[in-house]
Amino acid sequence: MHKSPFSLLKFLISVGFLLLVSCNHDEEKVEQKVVKVRAPQDVDASVKKEIESLLSKRINYTTLLLFEDTIRTLEFFKPVAERESPYFTHNGKLKPLADTLISIFKDARFYGLIPDDYHYSKIKALQEKFFNIKDSLFDAFAIAQSEILLFDGLYKFGAHLNKGRFYPDSLLLEWNPKKLDTNWVDIIGYGLATGNIRAAFDSLEPVHEGYKFLKLELRKYIAENEKILWDSVSFINVKDTPLVLSQVKRRLMITGEYDSTVKGNDSVKLAKAIKRFQPKFNLEPDGKLGKYTKQALGYDKEKVIRQMEMALERWRWEPREFPKRYFWVNIPSADLHVWEYDKKEKKDTLVLFSRVVVGKPETPSPHSVKSKINYMLVYPYWNVPYSIAWKEILPAVKRDTSYLRRKGFEVVDYHGKVLDISKLHWKRYNKDYLPFKFRQRIGGDNSLGICKFNFHNKYGIYMHDTNSKKYFKTFYRYQSHGCIRLEKFVEAARFLIRDDTLKLPYDTLMSYFATPIQRQINMKKPFQMYVKYYTMRADDSTGLHMYIDIYRRDEKMMKMVYKGK
Repeated sequence: MHKSPFSLLKFLISVGFLLLVSCNHDEEKVEQKVVKVRAPQDVDASVKKEIESLLSKRINYTTLLLFEDTIRTLEFFKPVAERESPYFTHNGKLKPLADTLISIFKDARFYGLIPDDYHYSKIKALQEKFFNIKDSLFDAFAIAQSEILLFDGLYKFGAHLNKGRFYPDSLLLEWNPKKLDTNWVDIIGYGLATGNIRAAFDSLEPVHEGYKFLKLELRKYIAENEKILWDSVSFINVKDTPLVLSQVKRRLMITGEYDSTVKGNDSVKLAKAIKRFQPKFNLEPDGKLGKYTKQALGYDKEKVIRQMEMALERWRWEPREFPKRYFWVNIPSADLHVWEYDKKEKKDTLVLFSRVVVGKPETPSPHSVKSKINYMLVYPYWNVPYSIAWKEILPAVKRDTSYLRRKGFEVVDYHGKVLDISKLHWKRYNKDYLPFKFRQRIGGDNSLGICKFNFHNKYGIYMHDTNSKKYFKTFYRYQSHGCIRLEKFVEAARFLIRDDTLKLPYDTLMSYFATPIQRQINMKKPFQMYVKYYTMRADDSTGLHMYIDIYRRDEKMMKMVYKGK
């Protein structure tokens, strides 16, 4: 007999409901399970039996669902747990190794991590069930659970210290052991064998000074602000201006920028307080409540800490070693550092610093690029990207065709032939029909300036000089369509040819810059280039530097890590 689709659907729903009820019922019984043991010397045998039972319930080889906790490091600790259980307890009491591990989980924030990601609260709650003083009984099941959670927390903590919690390109939370250092399991094993788990964790962390100094600043910030209570100021749908100004004043009084002894009325005092506050986020100290000053005042103490955590996270994505020389562009601070390894000092030293202009929030520069500068182009053409061509240039030309002459643009077909603009019917062209390209002629008025630094990347961006240098003098240097404008392009070019001055002397390079003829200068060796996104930085001389999360990349990460809390 054939059942109707509706009957079949009802049947499937009823079966699914029964299974759900059954599963929930079984889980409830397991949650309430207590395995009572009276004699201390009998505890370990019972705990071992319960651990074996729990491990047999794994979903697959790599994953175990322990009530609400998904145990993803099972493949790494299962052999040890089966061979040497109980590992962290003896006769119903925690061993010193377990005490150390729980203490580390408790202080996970000092590493830029979250204690409960390593089951800290759950383990502490289970500890209270280890021994029931009233009945003088041990609970072997509670101890067995804590053993598994300690193992998982141990390996998960080590993995997160080593390479972070995200897949960097997509910012997806992930568990991917293949990306970890190849010897990370052996390092944790050594820490367990020697009892020195802190040293094991230390060796899994990034070795870079930027990471180490930021980690110190995080601990310092948490300690200094532990007893200082201050909230963010919200400017969303604000209608009561006096009220919000009073909130700004209160906020700046708590954090020390507002000085009531300064001469002037309250408005003057507040403006001076804002001026003192703005440089903390690398903002123009104009004393005004602009868009990004409001964003900075929207930070509370917790968000500052979380932004430091996201910066530490980003350091974990970096390679263990950088090249001997490399360019490093940081988007939030809009600057370039050129680093070179000093053999005598045995560390990277700064050989060139320059301000840069990066992409607007609506046309952002890529936040993570690893590439190599392979050539410089002196007096480059600017081949206008399609999106800029139809969004900006085509409307301007339709209004006034002299725009092309004034801005130095040519119109070329897709074979590179220059077209006669007087013979083009501009009203016919639009976003969907643009059978040519705009190209800006070489020269000092070209948008790319005198020199373009080319590095291969899938985004089609590059670094270049510019004919618009006014933004280099401002704090707000997020003004481009995505490419990177470089203030000290001459110094950068000189550094790039430093190993090839026999073939291309500095004087010859400078003569190239002075003569409007296009030339391509290939690098003797391709030069490493990084584009990064760090809103928090620290060093040993100037301490902590904070920057606005201009593209809100950190904000996105925070929501994922803290699940919107």
